[in-house]
Amino acid sequence: MVKDEYFELLKTWCDGLLRHQLDMPGQKRFDGALLCPACTVIHGRCHDAVYPLLYMADATGEMKYKEAALRLFDWGENMVCDDGSFYNDAQSEWNGITVFGVISICDSLREHGHLLDEDAKKRFEERMRRGAEWIYRVLTPDYVTNINYNGTAAAAMALTGDYFNIPEYLKRARELAKLCMDHITEDGLLYGEGMPREEITKRGCRPVDIGYNVEETAPSLLICARVLKDAELLEKVRKLLECQLEFMLPDGAWDNSFGSRNFKWTYWGSRTSDGCQTAYGTWGGEEPVFQEAALRNLNLYRACTHDGLLYGGPDYWSHGEEPCIHHTFCHAKALAAVLDCGGMDRIRVKLPIESGNRVRYFPTIDTYKISFGGFLSTLTGYDFEYMKGGHASGGCVTLLWHEKTGPVLVSSMTAYSLKEAHNMQLSVKKSEHRPLTMRVETEMDEKVYSQFFDYGSEIQVKQAEDEVYAEVKAELVDIGRKSLKSPVYCRMIYTWNKDGFQAEGWIEGDQERRASLIIPVIGRHGDGYGMDGNRVTIKRNGGTVEIESEHGLKQPAPVFFLAGGFEAWELVAAPDRQGHFRVMIKVL
Repeated sequence: MVKDEYFELLKTWCDGLLRHQLDMPGQKRFDGALLCPACTVIHGRCHDAVYPLLYMADATGEMKYKEAALRLFDWGENMVCDDGSFYNDAQSEWNGITVFGVISICDSLREHGHLLDEDAKKRFEERMRRGAEWIYRVLTPDYVTNINYNGTAAAAMALTGDYFNIPEYLKRARELAKLCMDHITEDGLLYGEGMPREEITKRGCRPVDIGYNVEETAPSLLICARVLKDAELLEKVRKLLECQLEFMLPDGAWDNSFGSRNFKWTYWGSRTSDGCQTAYGTWGGEEPVFQEAALRNLNLYRACTHDGLLYGGPDYWSHGEEPCIHHTFCHAKALAAVLDCGGMDRIRVKLPIESGNRVRYFPTIDTYKISFGGFLSTLTGYDFEYMKGGHASGGCVTLLWHEKTGPVLVSSMTAYSLKEAHNMQLSVKKSEHRPLTMRVETEMDEKVYSQFFDYGSEIQVKQAEDEVYAEVKAELVDIGRKSLKSPVYCRMIYTWNKDGFQAEGWIEGDQERRASLIIPVIGRHGDGYGMDGNRVTIKRNGGTVEIESEHGLKQPAPVFFLAGGFEAWELVAAPDRQGHFRVMIKVL
């Protein structure tokens, strides 16, 4: 049964959380908190896990979960400020995350409050009320923030307004939800994940992040619509959820290879958000394709779970990276919400991306989604800059996925940095931690000049009956988008047809140093690779990826990247004397 699948994974996660709960009686700053094995700190939001732990106590009758929840709730008082808000961490003054704590407490009370005695219930309600009042007072529609906080504040106001019967909160929820709905574009995407929130770039793009939209904003707006019993809002959210499914891959992953905040991409979602399950898993048979999306995403969670915790990507465990406990205590809330909702069915249907050969263009992100010949691909010129070294642009193919092997090419950040130091982690394997994006690149005076930094590329895509053809012209620039003294350009022709995927290019103006095509092909290092002359073979998920270069390939080097979470073999294809190269990728 579907319910059993959700329950088993949630129990695995809750047991994993209990194994990391600190038992230090008399030490109120530590006792009851969850210690993160990756970051070796206590994440201030860990008390959000009160809700899934109480669910598990209710479902199993095992009081160890209730005791863990109450100890965790008590520890959470360390993060509560005198104005009612909650700190993100003991070293982070950001308190917008108060919305998540308030929602978790309200869900606990609404669904499992009967487990609490009068004193505990009073303490839960008091903290929730103080946090809700801060949200009402501070997180107004005029508050300058990423749009995920407007959506989550709408949910918090709707839930607490309904719980305490406060009309002003319910009115605020409607105002915040309307603000979010006003940020849906003609191509159906929600924008606002970036500052300035209303910016329109030179390419006509808006700040959009698929990870945050599917895992945080859309689920919160759905909660708001249901609590308010607002049929019009519910229908708008349903359409948003439909549009977002264009970015779900058949293995349950979310393609955030180009997102404004893809520095937190985990392949199954995003690092510190609650997950898409609340949005897609709570519809049951009413929306079969939503239920299908939720089940596939659940299966991916399972594949990325080891030793009771959810890892930050498919290859974290094989690469020896530790799991940040943030992933587990956040996403456990969403699984509990699905279980509390009930009504799950198993009705197998196709996802939109599986509907056959086609090309779809999203002007809001200047991104093409291409389905052809068993390949699913993403090609982007997206130019909203959330941070230096963020998502790739420049007409790069940021995703190449095949039905036999899954990911073949996957983009990462262009240069890793701790944009949110308390919400990210580091790898001690520094030499292997290199970008995953396929790109043309060179170095000069210890500076990298790359295609994926270019926000001014030219892109044309054409679809024929027997192939898809894309032509790109981009400049090799540095991370600040500055040119070489003698500018260097690449002209790329990407082709998808029955024979596979081909990347052909010409480097122009490279008078001082010859650039190369860098091709990090996804493959676990423990599985190795085969090399025969100009051909390399890499096995993945039961299939074989074959890469052949017209002018030869350098010996593959093992690389890994935390954002996305994949191991890969970095191949380098050098051009001939005329600056020409051609690489063919086949899946066997």
